[in-house]
Amino acid sequence: MSDDCGAELFEASLMLLAGTSVLYRASTGRTVDPWAVVDAHAVTQLRVEFEAESSATWFADVMQAMPDARCSIRRRVAGIRRQYETFVVHVDGAEPSTVVGRLHSAWIQNLELLLGNGASDERALRARAAAVWRVAMLTAAPRVSSTGLQLRARDRSSARLLLRAAQLLGVTGQARTSRGFQVVRVEGRGVITLLSTVRSVPGPFRV
Repeated sequence: MSDDCGAELFEASLMLLAGTSVLYRASTGRTVDPWAVVDAHAVTQLRVEFEAESSATWFADVMQAMPDARCSIRRRVAGIRRQYETFVVHVDGAEPSTVVGRLHSAWIQNLELLLGNGASDERALRARAAAVWRVAMLTAAPRVSSTGLQLRARDRSSARLLLRAAQLLGVTGQARTSRGFQVVRVEGRGVITLLSTVRSVPGPFRV
């Protein structure tokens, strides 16, 4: 597997977790181990749900690194009093357990690479750090203003990963707890640096 392919699978694993957490929060209002939720919902078919079409499209794009997997996107309208829409990516062509297993392995390996203290290739680290922030920009409700950029992280581990990825990109960030979420904030020129990591992503944050 090439390094670029490994980075894409890592990005796909992050998108999978982000989409699965949307699905779980919508039905229960709580959060749990995201990989446990993935396993529970991927028994016969793998479906990943996103709040924005751009997120679903990007997940389908990075999933091209997964052998035999084919993705299709369907729009879903839900709600009774107040309707809302989501975009569901159906992953076919490969066994759901195989897809989840490969993405889980990619997530573990690359997480160790990002958070470890050992010697690593700088290009590989920056590629994966950029992937972390691309996914966050697409899925974590980012808010950009004249004073900085902030977004929500699922938990402390996710916030720690975002801060570490920012550091690898030469940016300093801060995290705080607000209403059950970790809020990560970046100010100054670091905002421009992070926005540049999503230049190839469809959607409102393309620069």
